[in-house]
Amino acid sequence: MQVRPDSVVHYLAERRLLTFESAVAGDFMVVEQSSRNYNLKILRRRSPGFFIKQVRSRSSAYTKTLEREAKCYELARRNPRFSAMAALLPQCHLWDAASTLLVLEMLPDAVNLWEHHRQLGRFALEIAELQGEKLGTYHRQAELFFPALEELRLFDKGLPWILSIHASHPHYLSQMSQGNAQLLQILRENPGLTRALDAIKRSWTHRALIHGDIKWENLLFYRENETAPLDLRVIDWEMSDIGDECWDTGAIFQAYLSFWIFSLPLSPSLSMEQAAAASPFSGEDLQASLAAFWTRCGGPRLQQGDVAPPARALHGLRRGAHGADGLRGYPAVASNHSPGSLPAPDEHEHPARSGGRGEPDDRSMRRAGR
Repeated sequence: MQVRPDSVVHYLAERRLLTFESAVAGDFMVVEQSSRNYNLKILRRRSPGFFIKQVRSRSSAYTKTLEREAKCYELARRNPRFSAMAALLPQCHLWDAASTLLVLEMLPDAVNLWEHHRQLGRFALEIAELQGEKLGTYHRQAELFFPALEELRLFDKGLPWILSIHASHPHYLSQMSQGNAQLLQILRENPGLTRALDAIKRSWTHRALIHGDIKWENLLFYRENETAPLDLRVIDWEMSDIGDECWDTGAIFQAYLSFWIFSLPLSPSLSMEQAAAASPFSGEDLQASLAAFWTRCGGPRLQQGDVAPPARALHGLRRGAHGADGLRGYPAVASNHSPGSLPAPDEHEHPARSGGRGEPDDRSMRRAGR
């Protein structure tokens, strides 16, 4: 059974999540917000709202990922050893296994991290530190409860498909997005990059429950009330798996660098140095934020005192070590917006009142390859 706007009041009332009186009194508004799943936002002024996430199709390709996310909420709620994970999740009010449907809390006035930086207009150290503190605490605890996860046999222990993209069979090229096709061409023209991907595959360890899809659109900032401190929640755990926590950590680096690249007024007439100087987001602030995140996170396999890798990577990028050719695929997108302006995120599925930037074109390929 799929819950629709005209049936959602009865569905929630029957499960004692709200009363008919509150809906009749007008404290109730339904907003459809769908992408891969069919989602409903239930907005309320005088009471907490709800975010309903349900599959569009009963096929295993759709149900398996939502079931995996539901298992994460169940583990966090029932097992005290998962307290660090529980601190990252919005509250789960209900998992309806028969309908493959999740009812989550609507975080009050939450905003995703991409949009937060766009509004803020700068990279702030306190934001980087909060990301590092939250993810680092979770990952350190995640390694401790790994043996219990093994016994549950809930996860596939797969590898991210992107690590094998350079080995893709020619038959699949027609199914790739233009961006991934460009990426594949760049990889094949630079054997050092493909060797690096192979090295990552060989060193991959299955020792923690990782999110698997960390990006700023899936990180929400919010306050419980006007006087409460800023807090962080991580949503959309459909890609979670037993894997290497370095994947989640590296995804934060990617989020910072991608955001910064989108802020650059890239054009054939500007060098990388000129574009970086024209960006409203300081490269120095980016370096400092990456180092702050890395330090607070504890950096998986971090060597004592070594907080320089992210700063060195950015310095190489700005000096043109990779050059404009190393950013192929970005200029075509980033140059379509005016200097100093970032593209607004598209709607994405999460329990907040503002949307994210949407799902990757090849998300189905990612699931198949993991």
